[in-house]
Amino acid sequence: MPRELFVHEDDWGQIEVLPTACAEWCEHELARIEAFSSAHTAPDGAGWTDIYMRRPAPAALCTLGVPFATATAAFAARLPAFDIVSSGSFSSPRPVPHVRGFGPAANAGIIVVPDSSADIADMVSLVLNASPDACADVLRAAKALTTLSPLILVDWHRGLLMQL
Repeated sequence: MPRELFVHEDDWGQIEVLPTACAEWCEHELARIEAFSSAHTAPDGAGWTDIYMRRPAPAALCTLGVPFATATAAFAARLPAFDIVSSGSFSSPRPVPHVRGFGPAANAGIIVVPDSSADIADMVSLVLNASPDACADVLRAAKALTTLSPLILVDWHRGLLMQL
């Protein structure tokens, strides 16, 4: 049976690895998100009256030039690889080509997305919907890239920012 990491279509990039140079920008963006959320909470408390579209980070991970093969090898040395990374809705998941995933459980892992040349890691994103131990394993493995460059981890949904 193949190992599969499912990433819901709404969860792509919700927990992402970025260059440390983005830390101050992330702090400000998290504050803007919180302020917008508070200002647009529905009167009955069941949702919001408007949506906030997060701006792209001023420096993406790909600007560091981390080789895709280096990133995947670093994660493969620390976590088992998934045979398939799939995405979409829960009722209609589809495999995502060219993307690699590593993790201890079907709902906890690291996703590495290559750039269009497949040479550079364009994005590294985490899925942390598992036990605390499985999530801790993923976070420890994510630190593997810090040997190449200083990095931060931002969890946009939970409003958290940390140095890797």
